[in-house]
Amino acid sequence: MKKQPRFITILIGALLSGVALQATAANTINPDSGTSSEGAGGQVIFNGSITDSSCNVDSSSNGQKVDLGKWASNYFTGTGAETTKTPFHIKVKDCPASVTTVAVLFDGAREQTDTSLLAINGGGAKGVAIKLYEHDQTTAVSLGKTTAKQTVTPGSSGGTGTADLEFYADYVSTAATVTAGKADGTANFNMIYN
Repeated sequence: MKKQPRFITILIGALLSGVALQATAANTINPDSGTSSEGAGGQVIFNGSITDSSCNVDSSSNGQKVDLGKWASNYFTGTGAETTKTPFHIKVKDCPASVTTVAVLFDGAREQTDTSLLAINGGGAKGVAIKLYEHDQTTAVSLGKTTAKQTVTPGSSGGTGTADLEFYADYVSTAATVTAGKADGTANFNMIYN
């Protein structure tokens, strides 16, 4: 009689461990095995470095307002018509000797018809966007792409360096007809060093 309870205990123990193993296997081997399959994988290799420090953006450059002027909607005679370019500057200071070049990465709300252009804030003029240019006034700057590198001027006697990056902006029509309204836009920027 003592053998029967022992046998039942062993049988129950074996059943429970089998259920536990099956549940563990189902949850760890391939949780989506009923709906998908696994294929060959690969690697992602990340590269980079940590620098001693970077430059500081001059306070006059952060939050600056660039007045692109007032233009009649009929000034824009068709898609691609542009206004006069207006200069603006982004200045950096306190650059360590290890920083020799600097560039800018502009971004912001993008115009739907041409994502390289900065969109006008909602509720404003229609059929127009803001276009950015490099300091040469002919090379367009696309949102989300780094501008041309510009040289950092080293400080005298081993002091920290500076750079004054000049850019231009104007309005460009993105449709055959431009409707009147506020034509404000906001560009964010990050500095790219070396």
